[in-house]
Amino acid sequence: MKIADLATCPDTITKLAHWHFTEWGHLYPDETQADFENELRQSLNPDIIPATFVMVENDAVIGSISLLAQDMPPNQQLTPWLANLYVHPRHRGKGVGKQLIAHLVAYCQQRGLATLYLFTPHDRQYYQGQGWQQVTRTRYHGEDVDIMRKSLLNAEHCH
Repeated sequence: MKIADLATCPDTITKLAHWHFTEWGHLYPDETQADFENELRQSLNPDIIPATFVMVENDAVIGSISLLAQDMPPNQQLTPWLANLYVHPRHRGKGVGKQLIAHLVAYCQQRGLATLYLFTPHDRQYYQGQGWQQVTRTRYHGEDVDIMRKSLLNAEHCH
């Protein structure tokens, strides 16, 4: 397995958008699968944010993760966000998600980002086990979600 920048395999965007829309479309009632594709295409630019990475096994994409400036419009003051953490069901429970998260955290740290946010309807304990802290629990498009944060500053970098 290897992690690749989406820019190296843009032909996977349609598949990823389908997976993401199927998994989370209910949280974005005004968006279509085409909107999800367009969001992923924005990761093809050379800017730090947005960025998307994919896990590839035997030349097939099996998972993804993104870094977005915004992922939850009511919380504009919080940025950037881990988003689109998705592992195909056949590959879950094998540590793929943790590898993708570790890759994104390292990407952010290398670029000097201090904090990362995410929201999750069901997986608070999964993220807490990886050092994320709950900021709040809120209602978002009819579903209770946890907003979480992770400090990316290593102790040796603090002054």
